[in-house]
Amino acid sequence: MKTQTPPSIMNLARGLSIGQYKRFCPECQPSRKTTHDKSLSLKIDSSGGQYLCHHCAITGGWMTNKDSGFRFSTSPATAVRSTINVSDSTNATATAYLRGRGIKDKVIETHTIRGEYRFSGRTVPAVGFPYRDDGEIAAIKWRSADETKSFSQQNVCEDFWGLEAYREGNDLLLVEGEIDALSWLSCDLPENMTVLSIPNGAPAKVKDTKISPEDDKKFSYLWRAEEQLNTASRIILGFDSDKPGRALQAEILRRIGTARNIWILDLGEFKDTNEALAAKGPAYCLGQLEAAKPLPTVGLYGVEEFRDEFTTLYDDGHVTGMAPGIGSLDKLMTIVPGMVTVVTGFPSSGKSDLIDQICLNLAREHGWKTVYSSFEKPPSLHLAQLCAKLVGKPFFDGPTARMSREERDWAVEFCEQHFLFMDHSKAAPSTIGGILDVASKAVLRQGSRLLVIDPYNFITKSATERETDFVSSALTEVQSWARRSDAHVFFIAHPTKISPDRREAGKKAIVTGHDIAGSAAWFAKADLGLTVWRHPEDEQPPEAIIWKCRWSHLGKHGSTQLDFDRPTGRWSDYTPEKGDPTYWDLS
Repeated sequence: MKTQTPPSIMNLARGLSIGQYKRFCPECQPSRKTTHDKSLSLKIDSSGGQYLCHHCAITGGWMTNKDSGFRFSTSPATAVRSTINVSDSTNATATAYLRGRGIKDKVIETHTIRGEYRFSGRTVPAVGFPYRDDGEIAAIKWRSADETKSFSQQNVCEDFWGLEAYREGNDLLLVEGEIDALSWLSCDLPENMTVLSIPNGAPAKVKDTKISPEDDKKFSYLWRAEEQLNTASRIILGFDSDKPGRALQAEILRRIGTARNIWILDLGEFKDTNEALAAKGPAYCLGQLEAAKPLPTVGLYGVEEFRDEFTTLYDDGHVTGMAPGIGSLDKLMTIVPGMVTVVTGFPSSGKSDLIDQICLNLAREHGWKTVYSSFEKPPSLHLAQLCAKLVGKPFFDGPTARMSREERDWAVEFCEQHFLFMDHSKAAPSTIGGILDVASKAVLRQGSRLLVIDPYNFITKSATERETDFVSSALTEVQSWARRSDAHVFFIAHPTKISPDRREAGKKAIVTGHDIAGSAAWFAKADLGLTVWRHPEDEQPPEAIIWKCRWSHLGKHGSTQLDFDRPTGRWSDYTPEKGDPTYWDLS
């Protein structure tokens, strides 16, 4: 519900310029256990601003008023791109700064603006790097021409710097900053090579050479340059050799896929291109470019390829996964990118719905994003179910009060940021290869870390292929994609018919991977196996059963009872009147 903008949010917004921001919410952050979630979205333009917290749902806006400063308004603010007027200034200090870093005069004249710019209250000589759209300057990134390394920008730099120079079939050389791009342009590169600089630098948060999901939106420039990436003859990665640079390289490889003609540039003892240019000159840089190595595609690697992971294992121990977000189930399983969970259970047991809850929990707690290939759920109804879980109120009229329009809008915005859907009513792919191709686009577009394929029996196979061979081949393909994309796959499959003696009255029939139709590969190739069981008459709580866990440090065999709230669709721990949630260890 929109109310008068709280002073805490107004104070946060006063020091910000035009743009979009993610910040800690001053209204709910102090009382939260999670300390890393910047849940407040701020959008500020020349007329005012809007805010929305994706945790406590506080929302509103204001308009700028000359007499009273900020004034609340229910009118939506729209993004405004300010006009950029570039003067003919050629500041001598800024020019000398670039020359001192080995940049040639022709490159300076063609690709930079030298003038003065205001950084944090002080105006100093600065270098501007223009970002162009259809030949016009759409944004400028400014860097102070001194050792303070101050940065600022006019408008939002959305695309690769230098993208306008690309011609179909060129080689692409990707670097981490505009100065590195200018350094390469000063080396007299071949005419068929285009140098691109990413617009926002390497990620600040890096753990085990991986970026934080909070940085996913920073990679939108890859999606915007999909055509250029697809038509390039080669893609050469020349990022900094420090930890953030290696994490940047790993994330870009994850998103664009390793099936392309990708080469890796090594600058030897130097951290970046400009450092190498200043110390050794253009000949050295060109020699290192000539010596760039193609990314191995034959599956055979030397020890050096795994040295970072190997060192991390020694220093930090086993890789750990993310908890599903339901206390008793957290004791049994964790979700790890690069692995496949096979999910089964009788029809209407709730297996798809429980996976929705886990994906939603991972989105809320860790920022993970999901792409769905759900054959039985139209995206609009699927979205309604997710919103009900998120808000904790029914989407439709029912026995309890339904969500308000404001709650609906808040929930759908959260879902827009974290979920993508394949619409199988509109020619979405039905083959394993097609599903994985579209899922790869979701990894490129929004950095998806979860893929849900639901269910197996809708997938198209060749009429001449034996089902057992098809299932084995499909699972191998899905596992390969999961590891290549550093994503986790939930593959949902119905069991075959169970014999009457296993389903007789009073006897609980629990199905596992051995009971799924088609192949024993469902059990053999699963990294994690999960069954959801529900009593036909709801006389007992539903259960989640883990029947396989390939790695003992990531989970264990066992079963736990859960609670399912029908009006909201929420899953949580089952708590009897006395004692802790029921839990059995079956290992």
